[in-house]
Amino acid sequence: MKVNRAADMITRIHNPKTGQAQGKQTRGLDRAVGSRVDRSADGATAPCDELHVALSDLHSHQTRWLFASPLDRIELVERCIATVAESARNWVDVACEIKYIPTNSQCRAEEIVAGPVVAMRYLRLMLRNLTALDKCLPTPLPGRVAQSPNGRWRVPVMPVMRDLFDPVCFMNFQASVWLKAGLCYEEADAATHPVQHRMPTTSLVLGAGNVTGIFAADVLGKIFQEQHVALVKMHPLMDPLRPVIEQAFSPLIDSGCLRVISGDATVGARATQHDLVDTVHITGSVAAHEAIIWGADHTERACRKQADEPLLDKPITSELGNVSPWIIVPGHYSSMQLQAQAENVAASITNNGGFNCVSTRALITWKHWPQREDFLSRLQAILSKLPRRASYYPGALERFERFTGCAFDGSESHEGMPQLPWTLFRDVNPTESPRLCREESFVPVCAEMPLDANDDFDFVGKATDFANEGLWGTLCATFTVPSALRCSQRGNAELNAAIERLRYGTVCINQWPGIAFALLTLPWGGHPSSSIFDPQSGLGFVHNTFGLRAVEKTVLEGPLMVMPKPIWTPGHRHAEPIAWNLFNLYHQPSLHGVAELSYSAFVSLFK
Repeated sequence: MKVNRAADMITRIHNPKTGQAQGKQTRGLDRAVGSRVDRSADGATAPCDELHVALSDLHSHQTRWLFASPLDRIELVERCIATVAESARNWVDVACEIKYIPTNSQCRAEEIVAGPVVAMRYLRLMLRNLTALDKCLPTPLPGRVAQSPNGRWRVPVMPVMRDLFDPVCFMNFQASVWLKAGLCYEEADAATHPVQHRMPTTSLVLGAGNVTGIFAADVLGKIFQEQHVALVKMHPLMDPLRPVIEQAFSPLIDSGCLRVISGDATVGARATQHDLVDTVHITGSVAAHEAIIWGADHTERACRKQADEPLLDKPITSELGNVSPWIIVPGHYSSMQLQAQAENVAASITNNGGFNCVSTRALITWKHWPQREDFLSRLQAILSKLPRRASYYPGALERFERFTGCAFDGSESHEGMPQLPWTLFRDVNPTESPRLCREESFVPVCAEMPLDANDDFDFVGKATDFANEGLWGTLCATFTVPSALRCSQRGNAELNAAIERLRYGTVCINQWPGIAFALLTLPWGGHPSSSIFDPQSGLGFVHNTFGLRAVEKTVLEGPLMVMPKPIWTPGHRHAEPIAWNLFNLYHQPSLHGVAELSYSAFVSLFK
């Protein structure tokens, strides 16, 4: 009842039918740069004019925002908290319409958590930082920088206590940032103090088309952490959400810190080259990234690369996807642990219909692991019971057929959109299926790739080598680790050595990297070994709400089993009300909110 009363307080500012109609116009468009142009009622507004006006407005506010006091920024964060709360229900409704998620589906919880919850958590984290800054206190890290046995400095970034209640919401989860090797204590300590930028800057954010919280987090990071003003070009698939986003972040627009535009690939290209844009951030494909930096024409691109003359002469950061590996370390697992881990892997495959860069694409096992067949059978059983979802993302059908080698039979569809099957290939030889290793499918397809090894420890080393050398991307990787190995001295040493060798920006233990993305205190991005010549999963880190520098990777560890069952578990029957309780807790942090969230989570066990 309390959840419903809270829902009644939220103002609707957008007609869902309009959003659905607009969304249908963008279904045939491809990833990252888009092609929706008109914004006016008669379709006569030139997007190039909109672009120039928006950038001119932002430019005129650069210096004022750069020198805004902490109190001014705190007031703006608090206003955003209020407007995001007012827009949250409408935000989720429109996102679900874009993705053809029915009103009675518990999959709506994904849109709550990956949209308004991400935005609200980010705002709360910014409020903590700015409050400390206003009081001349250091950034409120969860712990102090410490040196590991191998000499690597680590900075704890989770759990966060006050206002966010991580020990309750994410019980027994912890995360730390591993700084780059070779630092002395003074350098490591200095890396925990954010640099204050003193140059007026306008950032262009080319928005993602799959997760609504991505461009929300990107914008809040640019504005509140880097003190840039920001222009967002909406992905055409997400264009129906533009009125909601403009309402949710209206305080940023009113203050001159943010402008939102729509447009096709031409508008995106023109924006990157505009004289009033100082930096660029893109979430999308490698092809779009290459076109921005080196040019769209293949011949021009090759010549520019050879001459080291990029078309883009300004800083760029990016997140470009991944063939995400999940490594199952052999050992003995209880039946409940096997089931929980199978559910975790299934969640990573099916979340958002499989249109995530963090979706598991390669499941790496030991060929001689005694529980291998049991685990795979459990995973297959979970996938077979889950209803299919509309494949809303452009190009999904073609990619599915290309990666599976099978024509879609068209047996299931929703409002004309194909519902692709959750596909698990077993016993795949990587050398015989290079496409599954070297290219991100961006559809719900996962390949189990068993490796030969002498024993458990030999497998850990070979799996690490395969993830580094045999798979494309450097964004995120996951280990499932048996308790006995984690507790043994040798096992712990072998695991830490493997984590250190992995060339990935995020390494998770026992939990899927989507959680690392949503926590926001963790730096998120590809491994820093990438470059504009070989970007892999992208350049630079986003999120990183503590402003850490000299980052090499983040390590998130969670338990083998989470109780009560987390809302990202596939098939969770009460995920939506729990997700709204989490949002309400971040909106108005209180012990009463903690009690409501805990009660709804535990009651769901008995319904």
